[in-house]
Amino acid sequence: MVGLLVSPGGIMKKLAVAAALAASVVMPGVAGAASDCYSPAAVEAEQGIHFLVDLMVASTACRDQTYGLFQQRNKEAVLGYQKAMIAHFHSNAVYDRWDTTLANQAALKQAGKSGPQACQEAAELIKAAAGMDNRAFRAYATSQATAALAAGRYKKCGR
Repeated sequence: MVGLLVSPGGIMKKLAVAAALAASVVMPGVAGAASDCYSPAAVEAEQGIHFLVDLMVASTACRDQTYGLFQQRNKEAVLGYQKAMIAHFHSNAVYDRWDTTLANQAALKQAGKSGPQACQEAAELIKAAAGMDNRAFRAYATSQATAALAAGRYKKCGR
């Protein structure tokens, strides 16, 4: 299905419909299985995974190598974030459904856009990712987590 992101015309509309259907099937199980509250580590991990998924979709749409290189360079942080989210969800299977849903949602954002338009919009993301090492990636995810917590987007544990 990822290969369809770079295809022209009506295929993008079909992708949007398929992703929406997949998200509607996956979301109820994910929402019910997640913890009601988030530890600071889980919030940081979720922000890191969101960045990674957005980069995956952007790199695929733009036929760019940044995602693969980013994963190689930041393997430690990526694996740490995946493990933190598996612990948060208390299940590999629930994590996998959640991760798939994120990818579907990210693909939906690109649906209907031309390749050049999608790449132009993703240029800053790809540029930022190209310069990130483990330390910079963790700093980015931490800053996003801090902002999300301050905005009240997550229920903190122990309150």
